[in-house]
Amino acid sequence: MSWFEEWFDSPLYEKLYVNRDVAEAKKLARYIEKVIPVKEYSKILDLGCGRGRHSLTLADKGYDVTGIDLSRQAIQKANQIAEEISAERVRFLVRDMRNPLNEEFDAVVNLFTTFGYFADDDENRKVLEGVYSMLRSGGLFMIDFLNAEKVRRDLVPSETGSYEDLEYDIKRYIEDGAVFKKIKFEGEKLKKPVVYQERVKLYDLNWFRKNLEACGFSLESVKGDYSGGEFDPGKSSRLLLIAKKPG
Repeated sequence: MSWFEEWFDSPLYEKLYVNRDVAEAKKLARYIEKVIPVKEYSKILDLGCGRGRHSLTLADKGYDVTGIDLSRQAIQKANQIAEEISAERVRFLVRDMRNPLNEEFDAVVNLFTTFGYFADDDENRKVLEGVYSMLRSGGLFMIDFLNAEKVRRDLVPSETGSYEDLEYDIKRYIEDGAVFKKIKFEGEKLKKPVVYQERVKLYDLNWFRKNLEACGFSLESVKGDYSGGEFDPGKSSRLLLIAKKPG
């Protein structure tokens, strides 16, 4: 089983990331509204949607949203939230992002570093190829990724904390062109310590430019934060890319 299949389906994942900011999702949604206006790009795919916080925010803004994720636990939670708030214009599907839907979208978004999970570069390129096949002519693809140079420079090697009855210890390191995070959980309700891992390839702008263009995209915009600030490899918090399928 892949690390992401095991980790994202774990109830401990929700405990670690329980405080992820909905306000941050709304800020990103406002930026998406500017660069992917709903009047021109109403049908949108949230690729690697997790528990649906971005999908639901976009649906609330009038987009017709499909969210896909490999994690059944995540999709179950997304559907639960959608039902609780009576969300419209949104549906969630369990699906591997390497396996494109037989459907066409006006735009595809891949948000909050939900890319670079596969150890093989060819598998990550396959995701880009799949997105291209699902976009209509003139459709847009937005990638919200980490800034690899900043991650390398500012990596925090260790971190500890607690949530309710759990203690966690996080170790971070860089190896073979990827950033690793090992998370160890301990607590009275656990029979023994549990360890999970995250791994994300540290792809930079040049990698994305080369591989997006190889798939047929034209790279339209490169920004460094959710306010649309210019990208600075040494300082920017994010790498935000807008690519277009010609037509």
